[in-house]
Amino acid sequence: MRKIYSKVTILFLLAFAMKANAQCSGCTINITGYDVTNYVLGPGSSLCISATGTVTGLITVQTGGTLCNQGKISSTNVLIAGGTFKNYGTIDTYSITISSAGTFTNYATALIDSLWITHANTTYVNNGTQTGTAFAVSNNGSAINNGTITVYDHADSTATVINNGTLNVTHDFAAAYNATYTNNGNINVANDFAASFSSTFVNNSYMNVMRDFYNSYSANFTTNCIISVGRDWYNSGTVYGPALTSCGGFSVTGASYNTAGGVLGSTGTHIDMCDAGHPVGGIDYNNGMIAGTTSYCTCANSCVMVSVGIEEIKSNGSIINIFPNPASNSLNIKLNNKENEALIIEVLDMMGRRVSVKTYQASIGENETELSVTDLAQGTYILSVTNSHKLQSKRLFSVAK
Repeated sequence: MRKIYSKVTILFLLAFAMKANAQCSGCTINITGYDVTNYVLGPGSSLCISATGTVTGLITVQTGGTLCNQGKISSTNVLIAGGTFKNYGTIDTYSITISSAGTFTNYATALIDSLWITHANTTYVNNGTQTGTAFAVSNNGSAINNGTITVYDHADSTATVINNGTLNVTHDFAAAYNATYTNNGNINVANDFAASFSSTFVNNSYMNVMRDFYNSYSANFTTNCIISVGRDWYNSGTVYGPALTSCGGFSVTGASYNTAGGVLGSTGTHIDMCDAGHPVGGIDYNNGMIAGTTSYCTCANSCVMVSVGIEEIKSNGSIINIFPNPASNSLNIKLNNKENEALIIEVLDMMGRRVSVKTYQASIGENETELSVTDLAQGTYILSVTNSHKLQSKRLFSVAK
């Protein structure tokens, strides 16, 4: 089997890394030392744990309550039942549940054995580092990872998840019933990946499944680059690639099966299947439908690994700097190019959707161009620069009105 994915590393600089300037404000309760009290925080209550504080008691934050940590939380259980939780310090706990439209934002280090995000309008945003055993999002909850998450098992059901950082799953990954998942960063799965009934998965960046890949009945999976599968590949749902001008697909070490009900590709998209055994017909077993636009071991559109906060760019079109950040009217972009070529400069929202694009003719050496952001809503965006060799350089920036 030829090795398709490249090791090109992109700069994906997190705009949120402001732990040193983090502050807890509006506190009604301040913890500066070791505290074993159990807390139930209601409307107007704000529990602040200072850098010297440690809380070991149970914590419940109801709607209107706030928990802000700059020290350490070693509670057995934390329940955010409609309230707000911001972590700028250290978490070492058995269980955290976010429910009833609660919010949890992690800016620092969280060791959580079991993290569960559940119910509509309930949101988890990770801008730091999270490790643990189980991470689940369900019942119309949502999660955004801008940092690094390493867990044993990860599962989503009737949920929305966006990965802009790095997700390491050391066992199994399940995008279950009616889940919507978008990967703009890195996903590494040590065992099996499964997308199940009515789930929608869109892969825009690096993804590696070290054992089996399953896309089951009524599941929709789209990949815009080549995903490496370490063992067997199974599809009984629908698998698409990007538009015909590009390609995406799978590099499979073991067997490949497109079973009854399985649809591989479409007339308007380009999927490439590369089975290491190079079987007659392109895959080992087909009892479904394969579009005529499907190719076999010809796509060189490698899934590119994104480095979070590490400045190591091997793209010909490298971003040196962007300013001001946040921007309100225009964003200045400084580039370093190794050849004369046309660059595609795109702005993507955090769902990976393109909101603006322009072409810039770059020359060898340093270049500078300006991008208007006046039409963009306030928020965080991804700046992407693609050169003539399809190599990319990315940075996060914010728009402030």
